[in-house]
Amino acid sequence: MNRCWKLGKVGLLVLMLSAGSVFAYDQEQATREPNGSEEFVDTWVGRPLGLFALVLGAVTWVVALPVTIPSHSVGSSAKGMVVDPAKWTFRRPLGRFISCDEQPDLCK
Repeated sequence: MNRCWKLGKVGLLVLMLSAGSVFAYDQEQATREPNGSEEFVDTWVGRPLGLFALVLGAVTWVVALPVTIPSHSVGSSAKGMVVDPAKWTFRRPLGRFISCDEQPDLCK
């Protein structure tokens, strides 16, 4: 049991250290081309998570239809739960961790 905790802590530490560059996104990084490590992380972590969010959002959107139809909020809920994750997963250039809404010129 003790060994499992140690491995879990090491894995969490590695994950936290590798995610630091994703959250530290500034204007200088927005104008340059992404490097290989950013593209690698995006391919193996970002896109699968985006696809998972898209599937989960689509299922949630369908389940929420009985509530959103009477309140006339089907369009806004579809945008938030299906369209935005789909744009983030499929329209965003590889290695850029910023949404197409924030930088539409990159998502053409």
